[in-house]
Amino acid sequence: MSFADNMRILSNINCGLASATTFLQQKSDGVNPQYATMNLFGNLANGIARNEVAYEMQRFGNPTGNMINMYAGYGNPISNAIGTMGLMGACTPNPWMFFNSYSFMCPPMPMIGGFYSNMGMGFNFGAPHCCHRGFFC
Repeated sequence: MSFADNMRILSNINCGLASATTFLQQKSDGVNPQYATMNLFGNLANGIARNEVAYEMQRFGNPTGNMINMYAGYGNPISNAIGTMGLMGACTPNPWMFFNSYSFMCPPMPMIGGFYSNMGMGFNFGAPHCCHRGFFC
């Protein structure tokens, strides 16, 4: 296993533990169980998505995504916001290009792949690769 694979596994474990801790804290504080459960799944989804972006960055030799995730943490709305915005800033100069680029980190190509597949969520006209512009790059 490569370093990027190990970091993805450990980061996902960290995400799961932090999200479970927040869930248990909310349950003990008397938060509505449905709200706490939805919050748990939202925190997990955000953390796993952030870890996938960091994994792709690490595979191409850019450790910035892992550093942002380690700084931001997991399992609560503040960590989710800081981590997501930090990764968006690290990847591209335009946040919509982050979602529209093929496999998130490959050089963006018009009308190919991406999270939203260019379905009305901004346009992607060959923006620079994430490692050449953005946060910490």
